[in-house]
Amino acid sequence: VLENLQKNIDLNDFDVDHKVLGLDWFDQEEHQEQQQQQQSDDGSDTTGEETTNNTTTTTTTWVDVEGNEHAQVRLILGADLIVCTNDADLVASTIDSALIDGGKAFILGADQYTRFGVQNFPDACRQLGLKVTVHEDLLETNFAVAEEVDGEVQQEQLMEELELGGYNQRAATMAHDFTFFHITKPIAKAVA
Repeated sequence: VLENLQKNIDLNDFDVDHKVLGLDWFDQEEHQEQQQQQQSDDGSDTTGEETTNNTTTTTTTWVDVEGNEHAQVRLILGADLIVCTNDADLVASTIDSALIDGGKAFILGADQYTRFGVQNFPDACRQLGLKVTVHEDLLETNFAVAEEVDGEVQQEQLMEELELGGYNQRAATMAHDFTFFHITKPIAKAVA
């Protein structure tokens, strides 16, 4: 998946500063526990931020699949992240830890009928103070829009494009639709 993402970035001449990194939700829990234990042993602040001369620096907040620590990021792109019920809380917690204030995450996944936890994900994000917009039934919505725009011609064109990408209409109608999550981490209010 990561190689494919990097390949698409290269193909599209994406020259903005970026990194393609993988992470595992379960590694984040262990990393957070280790940080809390270290901060407890040091007697340091557990917020993960230090303020010096009106400048706030953030300590590492997440680890990649190779165990390297990283600072918070501006953007997270993810697909098919929620498979089990507990994934909703784990993914939400990781997004909250990994995003800078004002950062965004765009997550595409299966619908709530085929993946446990999808329906719990928005509430898990909101409990952490994240703002979430949910767009459900993307395929059904696109089909309806295609029909409204130009009748069956548009729908046929959409189906041809989807099938070129490996989408099988017969299997999909028996399988699932998609859900898109747009997540924003609010900018923290300054403390006077």
